[in-house]
Amino acid sequence: MMTLREFVRSTPFFIIAHRGASGEAPENTLASVRIALEGGAKMVEVDLQVSHDDQLMVFHDNILGRTTNGHGYIKNHDASELRSLDAGAWFGPQFAGEPIPFLHEILDLIKDRAYLNLEIKPLQEDPNALQTIAKAIGIIKERGLQAYTVFASFDHHALAAVKEIDPTLHTCALNVPGDTRLPSEILTACHADAFGCSIHELTHKRADDCAEHQIPWGVYTVNTVEELHKALAYGVSAVVSNHPNALASP
Repeated sequence: MMTLREFVRSTPFFIIAHRGASGEAPENTLASVRIALEGGAKMVEVDLQVSHDDQLMVFHDNILGRTTNGHGYIKNHDASELRSLDAGAWFGPQFAGEPIPFLHEILDLIKDRAYLNLEIKPLQEDPNALQTIAKAIGIIKERGLQAYTVFASFDHHALAAVKEIDPTLHTCALNVPGDTRLPSEILTACHADAFGCSIHELTHKRADDCAEHQIPWGVYTVNTVEELHKALAYGVSAVVSNHPNALASP
């Protein structure tokens, strides 16, 4: 498998599975990632959270109630408690008992099969966020996946922290709603390698700036063929979708 840098340079367009194939299975679970991989997803996006005992978990929300039978903040529960929760039944009975995965489980599942897009939460949400980022990088490097991973965040200070740990790591700056700077200005400020924004934030100014500066860029969340065509008209490099398998063969 070619490195992420080589892949992006040689691939005009690709689809990123949002929290796995989250339109087909419960988000951020091994099931959703498996379905995305089975459908041929080239990149899988998942979210990073940390347990009370500093275990790296794949989960989106700060609180547990939306996608599990648990309650309260994820950071107030040890990993063993989190692993005992049901993170699948809310989506459908066939997924009952699906656990919250550890980051290393996701890494082991996608290794040699797809690229990883790991979203980092804002630094202010966790006083130990810098240590969490360093630990995540360590686990990724242990598995030799640093050249196949991109770290994405709305918190550009977090991306700068990634680069401080290792300047060779890939980062993607997600546009903060209301930020009117051009992608090239944002990337210069935080030393990121790629840019992402909502499909509702697509403008010709952003598209022209990315083209002029040869910036890889993508939009989220694209779930219909109509949205896909809109994104392609702006010349995006990638789209993030809950239905990656369907969009791959519309």
